[in-house]
Amino acid sequence: MEKTRQSEQSPHTLSSLLKTYVFRRHVQDTEVLRHLLSDKSTFFAWQRNHMANERTFLAWCRTGISLIVFSFVIERFDLLIRELRAISPQPEKFAHLGKTQYMGVMIFVLGGAIMLLAGWRFFYMRRHINQGDLEFSPLPDIFLLASVLVTLAMVFLLFVFLF
Repeated sequence: MEKTRQSEQSPHTLSSLLKTYVFRRHVQDTEVLRHLLSDKSTFFAWQRNHMANERTFLAWCRTGISLIVFSFVIERFDLLIRELRAISPQPEKFAHLGKTQYMGVMIFVLGGAIMLLAGWRFFYMRRHINQGDLEFSPLPDIFLLASVLVTLAMVFLLFVFLF
């Protein structure tokens, strides 16, 4: 009974440490924001940065959704090939075209990863804008560019070498 009372009275529980950390971060961010927003031109620049961050987030989400939709189009194309193979008098012509399902799944996963990365990047940039940082990591942007290039290369290779 005494051990439970001691643990209840202990100021170093996990929840109290977490609240202290979050509150301290909030106070620091509030002080930085108060300093940043004291001037009118600085306030407008701060707003423009946040709006640009939101536009970028929405563009990334559109890209992720487009890739997910494209993966469904690829899967429907695979179903069309199966149907053509079934009704064709020469099904061996369509024997090499059944490999698009893997590409569809890969593009679907890539679209989901881009959307998750977009959410992470939005909050990452928001925190840095609020703190007044001047340098950011370019890794999320590099990942987006690389994933779109990989998708385009896969589609190009599929149509050049399989058709």
